[in-house]
Amino acid sequence: IGVTRARAVGQQSSVASRLFRGSGGSFEGMTTSVPVPPPTVALPSTPELRHFPDRDRYELWSGDELIGVEGYERRDDGTLVLLHTVVTEKYGRAGFARLLVASVLDELAADGDKIVPVCTYVQKFLERFPQYRSLVAPA
Repeated sequence: IGVTRARAVGQQSSVASRLFRGSGGSFEGMTTSVPVPPPTVALPSTPELRHFPDRDRYELWSGDELIGVEGYERRDDGTLVLLHTVVTEKYGRAGFARLLVASVLDELAADGDKIVPVCTYVQKFLERFPQYRSLVAPA
């Protein structure tokens, strides 16, 4: 399942050149890329990622139905602190949190942004999908 974006973005993120290791935030070289599986449930319309900077969040929608939210805080240096990932109960345990996080990280990579993954879901996502680890801001 692809994601339509409310605002156009550039190319997908490239393979990571650094590995974020554990909560210590240290890095080592890595070039592995793991495909992000699509959700296990089909939707009537293509999911759309919408950015609401005035509310510090990204939202994933299917038509007029909210699927999930990625909340963040933007630091003065422009780095995004990813605080929480929430998917509505109807879409839970079906891969939509994974789709939400991958879509947000693809958009941030296209914009050249860096992240601080405070959200435990995002931390585990980065462990599983190393191609996104280059987005993690140095400690």
